[in-house]
Amino acid sequence: MMGRQIAQVFAQHGYEVEATDEDQQALRTGINEISDGPYGVHAAVSKGKLNPERASRALASIRTSSKLDDACRNSDLVIEAAFEDLHIKQNLFQKIEYAAPPTAIIASNTSTLSLDEISEKISRKDRTIGMHFFNPAQLTKLVEIIRGKSTSPETVEKASQIVREIGKTPILAKDEPGFIANRLGLTLYIEASKLLEDGVANLSDIDTCMRLGYNHPMGPFELAGFVGLDTRLRNLESLYKSTNDSKWIPPKLLREMVQQGYLGDPARKKSSKGGYYEYLQVKR
Repeated sequence: MMGRQIAQVFAQHGYEVEATDEDQQALRTGINEISDGPYGVHAAVSKGKLNPERASRALASIRTSSKLDDACRNSDLVIEAAFEDLHIKQNLFQKIEYAAPPTAIIASNTSTLSLDEISEKISRKDRTIGMHFFNPAQLTKLVEIIRGKSTSPETVEKASQIVREIGKTPILAKDEPGFIANRLGLTLYIEASKLLEDGVANLSDIDTCMRLGYNHPMGPFELAGFVGLDTRLRNLESLYKSTNDSKWIPPKLLREMVQQGYLGDPARKKSSKGGYYEYLQVKR
């Protein structure tokens, strides 16, 4: 999901993009989403946020390949956007280093995993960086730049410059579990879950509190459904594994929902039965 969003953002800002995945169907689904999804280029045109000519150019500038070597061969920047699984990301980084030019920046869209651990098995660590885009990347203006121990100042500056060129604002974080955004956002989510589990407040009132009291666009449970409950579960599991801090243990209800197929907003996850509101049978 994040890979296709990031590809669209770069294409809309005039970059040539190579999208790669071993699964050809995933590539086809991704292109369809970029074209006709709720945040795709045609939706942007219909809302007056993108003119038809730019939309056509953006779609034409995205090529797909099931071979990572072909996609990376002439790239200046490679952004890995796989699941939050350290082993998968480490293997991808090794393959990217082999395939991409020696001057290429190798970035990870990780939201919780350590950049230093992801890049542990490659040699060009000075060219590695975290570029954490937020969902949906087409609309969200923030990108976290994560600096590893060996990341060069030149790589940080270049990555920050690129983020500005695609119309977003970079913020810089050290390579610590959860970085800035997830440390804050998941803390709120954990506290909201405790309020719900302890019966202090109901689901709707907790979400309403954050929307009307703090002007958040969504409440914590609405946001969890929007991001994806399976994604939220993986993020918490990753933080707990990285820190061994019990405050990051995923809520029991979240795990139960994911196991039963409640993965979040069905409009964004086609196989999902719904999110918190559907599972608890609460009217929005």
